[in-house]
Amino acid sequence: MTTVGILGGGQLGAMLASSLQDLGADVHVFDPDPTAPALRRAARAVSAPWRDTARLQELFDACDVVTYEFENVETEGLARVSGLEKLAPSLDVLRTTQDRALEKEFFRAHGLPHVAFAAGRDADDLRAAVRSFGLPAILKTGRGGYDGKGQWKLASEDELEALLASPARDALEAGGWVLEEPIEIVLEASAIVAREKNGDEVVFPLFENVHRDHILDVTLVPARLPVDLEAEAKSVALSAARALGVTGLLTTELFVGRSARHRSTDVRIFTNELAPRPHNSGHVTRKACTYSQFEALARVLLGVPLVPPRLLSGGAFCMANLLGEVWQAQGSEGSLDLSAWEGNPDLLEVVLYGKSGVATKRKMGHLVSRGAGAEEAIAAARACRKALSRRGPQGSL
Repeated sequence: MTTVGILGGGQLGAMLASSLQDLGADVHVFDPDPTAPALRRAARAVSAPWRDTARLQELFDACDVVTYEFENVETEGLARVSGLEKLAPSLDVLRTTQDRALEKEFFRAHGLPHVAFAAGRDADDLRAAVRSFGLPAILKTGRGGYDGKGQWKLASEDELEALLASPARDALEAGGWVLEEPIEIVLEASAIVAREKNGDEVVFPLFENVHRDHILDVTLVPARLPVDLEAEAKSVALSAARALGVTGLLTTELFVGRSARHRSTDVRIFTNELAPRPHNSGHVTRKACTYSQFEALARVLLGVPLVPPRLLSGGAFCMANLLGEVWQAQGSEGSLDLSAWEGNPDLLEVVLYGKSGVATKRKMGHLVSRGAGAEEAIAAARACRKALSRRGPQGSL
């Protein structure tokens, strides 16, 4: 029996653990939070700080292969572990994708389409960079940001000064910063590549993503993109995975839009970010595809051959995130009333992550629906979520 270690115990790790166990693996999970959901799915659960090299070493010694479920794993302790050849994707991939500046330089070095950017490490140098780069611009912390955290729209130097006088300065100085050209976004998309150690690779159907308040709201597959842009998006994702030398999964987040700075009328692809692990948008594959993103990673880690994933049927599929607001609308701090499922035949699955503590904008679960077309699938997903939110005390999303 192959033993697989997962660094990180969130919902991605929990769903990956189930897919690994389906293929006969023994799963160990490491997370500093003793209440992390994936710890309950593990044959062995380790809760210790990321810098506890001794406990990390125990995990690596006990496992045949190790992966991670999010890219904010601290690398300081990890780098001191022996047996890092077991880590997939590699430590170099992790270091590149958890630092926005390194990631942008990677795009530039390998000819991947990207927005204009400037990067630095000193907050004081940011003033000069803004004057040189020009405004408006998007400012992002180099490390640690997600779901809109650690990024700001700058329209004036006064806004920059206010930001540098706030606690945000600490984050900018701790992890560096990236300035990005704002673009007119027509559509957001993501492409997931699964890649084996020998270079065999597959790419999932392209996903179309809609965000609300910087958090993924719904994902649609197939994406509503012209054939040429879809092919280009998949090509960019495959090129990124090859250039990084990924063994495992790589999600490439993409913008489809126009350059506002250059007043371009051409719609083109821009590479936004990389995630070397299962992705929120990929949850839809659990019901939409012949096998899921989680099974794809499990196959790579266990040496099971990959075959091209396909959509299961005609029509369209939509994943909708369930945030803490759904629980709050029901007046629940624990279990969720799912009786609304009875009146929603297009609802294919509901997955509740089992997180402790309900909070606004916290990802607590997801659902997947199906429709005859894109609009029908999205409408079904939102209707199902709204129905769930109305159980118990009245509320809506």
